[in-house]
Amino acid sequence: MNEAKSAYPGVHFNLSQCKTSLGMKKRDMITITMLKLSAVLFLWLHSCTNAFPISSGTQVSKHASKDSMRTVLFVSQPLPDDGQDIVFGRPLNDYTKESNKKLVYGVKAAIFDTFFAEQTMERAFARFWALETIARMPYFSYLSALHMYETLGWWRRSDYLKIHFLQTWNEQHHLLIMEELKGNQRWLDRFLAQHLAVGYFFMALMFFLLNPTFAYNFNQAVEEEAFETYNNFVAANEEFLKEQPAPNAAKKYYLEDHLFLEMGSRPRPQIESLYDTFCAIRDDEAEHAHTMETMQREAL
Repeated sequence: MNEAKSAYPGVHFNLSQCKTSLGMKKRDMITITMLKLSAVLFLWLHSCTNAFPISSGTQVSKHASKDSMRTVLFVSQPLPDDGQDIVFGRPLNDYTKESNKKLVYGVKAAIFDTFFAEQTMERAFARFWALETIARMPYFSYLSALHMYETLGWWRRSDYLKIHFLQTWNEQHHLLIMEELKGNQRWLDRFLAQHLAVGYFFMALMFFLLNPTFAYNFNQAVEEEAFETYNNFVAANEEFLKEQPAPNAAKKYYLEDHLFLEMGSRPRPQIESLYDTFCAIRDDEAEHAHTMETMQREAL
């Protein structure tokens, strides 16, 4: 009576005695902590970065009043034509760039090297599944911000929308490959990766809204770390990977999907084994890092 069927065999929930469990309390605490950290980061970044992209024809004096800044940045204006150069936020100094690299490496060492240690091939695939679950979040956040700017009538850049969509599509297929390799089998792995991904989405969105240059630089550091992770894995497991067949998701994307060719200048890779697949993913990460670096200093 008052029992609901669960998606998991043998597990039932009594609705009449439904109370907040210890697990729910822990999850709520994690969510609240992420929100608090996001608020602290927001205040810190707001104090040292420009708030919004400024068109190349707009000049703002360092001594401009707050009211004049609001007039320049927030008053609805006609959308500029595609192709008009956009200066994204303020350029970063070397200290900030180096700090981003250290932060990304520190998070990787603290979380992924601890919870996803590559003791077996199964854990290696789980590690890459978690990485790909999180890695696509920045591109989702960039698209969200770009759509918001266009909807509010500030400006439109279809080329930026296109490149970030292609990056999202690419990361989506990395995730499908890892799922085909059963990297998402453990509940704890899914719980950790998905919650980190939600927090990372809002953090990346905040970075982009405050200073897109900072957002691109931070993601460049993430993609460079991803490249190193894949490169080290391929080098250490070359013999085993060459003996395994390529996943169907890899064949479909790299050999048939026309969107792969639109993402960059690389030709279609050879996909005959799992080794070829991981090499292709590694090269994708390098291409993402290069794109992020380019977007910090020039309009597409």
